[in-house]
Parts: sequence; C-alpha cells; structure tokens
Amino acid sequence: MVRVQQLSELEEVIDYCTLPVGNPVAEGRRALIRNMWTERIQGAKRNVEVWQVLLAVRALVLPPTEDIETWLKFASLCRKNGRISQARSTLIKLLQYDPEASPENVRYHGPPQVMLAYLKYQWSLGDDHKRKEAFARLQNLAREFSISLNIQSIASTASMSGTNANVPLLARMYHKLGAWQWSLSPGLDDDSIQEILTAFRNATQCATKWAKAWHAWALFNTAVMSHYTLRGFPTIASQFVVAAVTGYFHSIACAANTKGVNDSLQDILRLLTLWFNHGATSEVQMALQIGFSHVNINTWLVVLPQIIARIHSNNHAVRELIQSLLVRIGQSHPQDERIGCNTTVSLCENGEFWLLASKYENGEFWFFYGSTSREDAALMYPLLVACKSISNLRKAAAQEVVDKVRQHSGVLVDQAQLVSKELIRVAILWHESWHEALEEASRLYFGEHNIEGMLKVLEPLHEMLEEGAMRDNTTIKERAFIEAYHHDLSQAYECCMKYKRTGKDAELTQSVSPELVECRDLELAVPGTYRAESPVVTIASFAHQLDVITSKQRPRKLTIHGSDGEDYAFLLKGHEDLRQDERVMQLFGLVNTLLENSRKTAEKDLSIQQYAVIPLSPNSGLIGWVPNCDTLHHLIREYRDARRITLNQEHKYMLSFAPDYDHLPLISKVEVFEYALLNTEGNDLARVLWLKSRTSEVWLERRTNYTRSLAVMSMVGYLLGLGDRHPSNLMLHRYSGKILHIDFGDCFEASMNREKFPEKACPVPFRLTRMLLKAMEVSGIEGNFRSTCENVMQVLRTNKDSVMAMMEAVNQLGDANEVLNERAVVVMARMSNKLTGRDFSSSCPSIPACSMQNVVDHSTLTSGDNREVEHGLIFCSIFVKYRASPVGVR
Repeated sequence: MVRVQQLSELEEVIDYCTLPVGNPVAEGRRALIRNMWTERIQGAKRNVEVWQVLLAVRALVLPPTEDIETWLKFASLCRKNGRISQARSTLIKLLQYDPEASPENVRYHGPPQVMLAYLKYQWSLGDDHKRKEAFARLQNLAREFSISLNIQSIASTASMSGTNANVPLLARMYHKLGAWQWSLSPGLDDDSIQEILTAFRNATQCATKWAKAWHAWALFNTAVMSHYTLRGFPTIASQFVVAAVTGYFHSIACAANTKGVNDSLQDILRLLTLWFNHGATSEVQMALQIGFSHVNINTWLVVLPQIIARIHSNNHAVRELIQSLLVRIGQSHPQDERIGCNTTVSLCENGEFWLLASKYENGEFWFFYGSTSREDAALMYPLLVACKSISNLRKAAAQEVVDKVRQHSGVLVDQAQLVSKELIRVAILWHESWHEALEEASRLYFGEHNIEGMLKVLEPLHEMLEEGAMRDNTTIKERAFIEAYHHDLSQAYECCMKYKRTGKDAELTQSVSPELVECRDLELAVPGTYRAESPVVTIASFAHQLDVITSKQRPRKLTIHGSDGEDYAFLLKGHEDLRQDERVMQLFGLVNTLLENSRKTAEKDLSIQQYAVIPLSPNSGLIGWVPNCDTLHHLIREYRDARRITLNQEHKYMLSFAPDYDHLPLISKVEVFEYALLNTEGNDLARVLWLKSRTSEVWLERRTNYTRSLAVMSMVGYLLGLGDRHPSNLMLHRYSGKILHIDFGDCFEASMNREKFPEKACPVPFRLTRMLLKAMEVSGIEGNFRSTCENVMQVLRTNKDSVMAMMEAVNQLGDANEVLNERAVVVMARMSNKLTGRDFSSSCPSIPACSMQNVVDHSTLTSGDNREVEHGLIFCSIFVKYRASPVGVR
C-alpha cells in the first residue's frame, strides 16, 4: 500500500508542477493537493521508513520549510524511535542552520514551533549539561514568544484558546518548562515548587481544554501534597488537594471529549484516592460537587467496583457524596455490568438445575448480577450484594440507594431481587453449603479450638434452614434436605444455643427454582453486553441445559438466550473469590491502552486478551466464556492420546530413576529431573501448533503471535507477581495462536506466603518452561520474545504512575483490614521496585536501577532454574515439564 501511495503521489507531484503559476484556480488546486497530502499522511503507519519515502516524494515540489508541521511530526517520530541523528538533520533543514555550530553567545532563532522541537531533541540526548541548557533556552523562548503575542497577563489568554492559534504552542512551552524543571529538581524545595506550579498553571490557562496540561497540573499538585505529608506538614499538604481534584476533573472531562474514558482511567483512579482520603473537608467536597456536575456520568462506569467498595465509608460526607453519585448512575446506567455482576441461568433436562449466586464466608449470601437491559440494572446488582453485607453501615448505605432507584425503576428492582434470590438458591445448593460450612466449623473447633468462629460459620445456615422449613415455596431439593437433616441439625443447633447461654463445654429447573423457569422477556440485560449509548440486549429466557464441568470446584457452563436471538455463554464458579480477577481485568485494559498508544508495541498488535469477570460474592462469581480457546492441558492430552504416549511419561521416568524422589535433597532432585528431560523431547506444544495450521504461512503467523503474547503476559505477570500457572490456566486461541491466561487468584507473589511448599524468598519472575520455550522460534527467547519483553517493560516503566494507580486499585478490595493493609504496603513497594528496575537489587538501594535488558536477562535465567524443581510437581504432577509455582521445571 505504501508503494501504491508513493506512485499515486508521484502523479500528483507531476500535476502540481505543471499547474500554471499565479492562476487562482491553479493555486486552489495546489492548496487542495497539499491538504490532501496532510490528511493522507495522518492515516499512514507511524513508521519512520514509511514517512520517509512519502515525504521524499513530496519534497520534490514542497520544501520542508513550506510544510513545517508535517516535517516536525516526522522529526518527533524519529526522536521517539531512537533515530536521534535523523531527527537532528530534519530539524536543521527546518531551521536552515545548525545551532550547535553557532557561537555560544548567539541565541537560537527560527520558527518557535521548530525551536521547541529542537529543544526537545536536545533534552532527549540525556546529558545533564544539554538538558540544563535546553531548559534555560526554553525559558527564554517562552518569554520572548509571550511578549511577541503582546500577552501582558497569562490569565488573559484563557479567552484566546479558541481563537489564537499560537496560544496552544505557548501552552506546550509552559508544559515542557514545568515537566523539565520537575525532572531537574527531584528533591523539590519551596522555590522550585512555586516555579513548577506557575509553569503548569500558565499551560492550563493558555489552553483550557488541553487534557495533558490539566493532567500535569493535577499530578504535580498530588506530588507536592505527598511531599509535604511525608515531611510532616499535613496542613500545608491539604492546601494542594483542591487544586489536584480540580485538575483531575478538567483532565478527565477534556480527555473524554477527545480520546475517550479509557485514556483518562489513571486520572479517575487518582481522583478517587483523593476523594476517599480527603473528602471530609468542606473545600474538597465543594470541588467534588462542582466537578461531578461537569463530567459525563459515563466516566464513572469503569470504576464502579472501586466506588461501591467505599459505599460504607466511615466519613459521613464521603458516604453521602458516593450515594448521590450512585443514584445518578442508577438513573442513567442501572444495568452496567461493570458496576456489579453478570449472572446467568440454565436448566438441565435431567431434573437438576443450576444458576448463579454467591455466599459469603460468614454464611451470608451476596448476589451480583451484571446485565444490560434497561438503563436501571447496571447499578442494581452490586448494590444487592452490598445489601447483604455483614457490615450494618454498608448494608444501610446500599439499601438507601436501592430505595431511591426503586422510585423510578420499581419493576426492574423487583425483577433483580427475584433473580438474585433464585440464583443464590441455585449457585450453591444447601447440600454444598452445609458440607463446606461443616468442614470449616470442624477445622475451627478441633484445629484451632475457636468455638466462637465455629458458631459464626454455622448460625447463618441454621437460620436459613429454619426459615426454609416455614416457607411454602421451598424447592424439591430443599424439602428433601429438610426432611433428611432438619431434625439432627436442629438438635445440634440447640446444643450450640445452650453453650452460648451457659458458656459451658459438656441445578436450575422446576425442582430447584420454579420461578426462574417461568421468567420470560425480562427487562434485565444479558450480563456483559451493556454498552453506554448502544441498544440493550435483554434476557429473553434461560437455557434448559447446563453443563457441570468435571473439576475440583465443579463450575457450571450457563447459557442465556438474548433478545437479539444470540446465545450468551458464561462460566459460573463457586467457592472462589473473583473480585481480584475483576480488578486484574481492569489492569489489563489499562495495559492494552498503553500498548496501543506506543508505536513500537502498536505496530506489532501487542495486547492482552480480556474477558468479563463478574464477582457475585467473596466466594463465587461469573466469568464470560472465551470462545475458540483450548487449555494447554487439553491440547497436550489430545496430542499424546492420539499417539499413545503416556500422559505423565516424564513423571514415570523420574520415579523409575528414583522411587523415593520426595525424600531426596534438592541437588538429587535436580539430577532426577534432568534425567527425565534427557529422555523426553518436550516438543508437544510446538507440534500442536504445526499440526493445527493449514499452511506454513498460518503456522508462522500463529507461532509469532504465540511468542509475542507469551512475552507480554510474562512481563505483566512478573509485575503482578502472578502464580498458579499450570496447563489448565493457560489457553491457546485456535485461530490466532495467542496465549490467554485465566484464574488470577494467586497474585502479588502470594505463593511466597502459602502454608505448604512456599516459594523461596526471591520468587521466580514468570513461568517459562521447556515446552513453552520449544514452541517459540528457533532462537528461543533471543528474538521476538526478548524484543517484546523489552518493549512492554519500557511502556510499563514510561507509564509508571498510571500503572501504579491501577495496581493500587487491584490490590485494594472492599473488605480491607489492618493485616491486609500492611500487606498492601509491602506489595506496592514491590511493584514500585519492579517498575524502576530495582527489584533484583532492592536490598541495596545504592545499586543502580537495572535496564530493561538486564531485567529480562535476570528474569529468563531465574525462570529457567532447574533448582526450582522442588516446587514443580506439587500442583501439576502429570506434567513434569510444567510449573504451577516457580518455573524451574523446563
């Protein structure tokens, strides 16, 4: 396409040359060609080679000095891609002289936008002297340019932002002044703080609708607030909170109008942090109320889990403002699934019905249903969960919002409560609830001798049993349970009550939910389908078939028939907390946005596959079904079964070599493990990729996608401290070849703190086993894998503040306690070390930060350490080559 465009523009160059000079019609034609070239190159690939060949053709008739803006963008593209020399030569063509060859006492001169670009180039060289010189020259340039515009007061330029084309350029100058001085003054003192604030303030006043200027203003005010707080001056620090809040609101509003909400996610999260921490003061409350009225209500859909998590804030003012915002959201988007949970229902023809619900560890049921039908269900389902909280304050706050939503959406609220109640009955049946509770109660009583804890676990179930015995609408399953166990359980409950008084020791069908079977054409939306300002797909009916997947936790595959005629599949999981998975998906969304905005990663189509996660309670939830994907476990099993290869052949080799393997010391285990490696090939996954590709071109594309997607998740997983990676938690897309990770319950290096088989003090950065490595290209990690790792880590480091803001949200759940808060501080410190290159030298701060190349070198070496075999057989014994904890098993 580039060659075709080049040939087409050669024809236009000929046309441009042959037009007569001085003819008004001909000049109009020339202007049309120039405008067409400008618009066309904006859609070209952001690649230096592409732009170079196109601009070379245009330069035949249009000198760079007559097309300054396009050539400035080309110079910027060269600079950002490391083509420093090419960027310099381009800028010199525009300046028509070499500033470095001029005498030192001669000031720079030329078009101001070109001068600004040259100073950016000078700053990018990285030399301290060059940077200080660039900063000083930019101060002079901004002063002279301001005078040339006859601007006596910066404040007066706010009204000019829409009429004077030079004001945005002045705003960019002031923005760079503030950013560069901030970089040159890492310690921050009172004088430098005022100078930087002045620069950023001038930038916002010169361009009142420029999101980048407002973002810098708000971010620096936040940094100053933290600076004074750490120095022990909270009163001074509080003076910067309102400015930061106002700046974030302006940045969010401006970004939403230009790029969309996703690009302002980092600012939204920082704003929430300021709101929840400083929202008690009247000044901050006023700033928040003004800001909420200026920002589109759709903005808050992406952070609804964080907002609802604070609905029970101890501060009355914060709590009132949260409730007010939630009521506004409920009026506009009550069904958005990101606020709550999306749920599904299925009926089994064999008489066993299952549906979605959830129950808390204390026995209380929490239900989250995320759908998208009418505009009143987005907010309903998370609120129904909060209404069943053990916290009276949280329960009352959520109920108040529900009552207000009921005033304008009464039918929807009733339907949501009906579905919630029935799904709870189906997600975890009474038999399962009692089995789990009795196991936990037995552990508390006999293992910890915690009688109060035992009673706390059992009491909610006894209350549920007594209530069910008196109800007329109990299901067949529940009546059978009552008839079989009610008498014995009642006697046991009486004993518990006596102890409390004296303190002395001595599936979804008519058989389980007849009301849901009758549900048709609901106003509720299908979970996960809601999109603001898009047609709503409502629930037409629930499928009459539900598959129970054979695994330890027996998840259910649910299907909902939508009003658009499509079937929507979901995985209903019980006995597992999915709230962290939901936050991880938010992090993946931010990472995808950052990768899209980086030229190096965008041109390689680097991204992380996301899927809907809807927590229903602390121990159950709903997951969007990912189509056209197979787990690596399934692929390897299928491959070996077809060739009559024993599934656990590596393990058998190890046991034949050392029957007492579990009792051997580490060095002997490594020897046994390496013996198994020598006697097996480990190329199963590589062969699967080849055999499932129709042509060699398809195979090459899939292998490349596989390697790059594995590298992306390796870096993000390293940052998350992701564990529990085994063949059933890794999936391969059948057509693209990309790797998909599922189940993010083991994050933040939790494997280091588990009771059995904890990892060593320095955990393995990411999982890289022999089978994964052999499926890559012939050079292994030295190729696409390494370059992708380095590019992704560069993007994460460049956007450290945004990533840390999101990581704070991922690491923060609603039910926080002191122990978790202490753990969160440690986790955030680890994340910061990883993003600054000090992860492998955190014990010695004097050691300089590692480069991206060093981080990847260290990570891949550690991930391939055979000494980690000690942990490798615990979680996935049928595949010696795979690791579910440290990745030493290769």
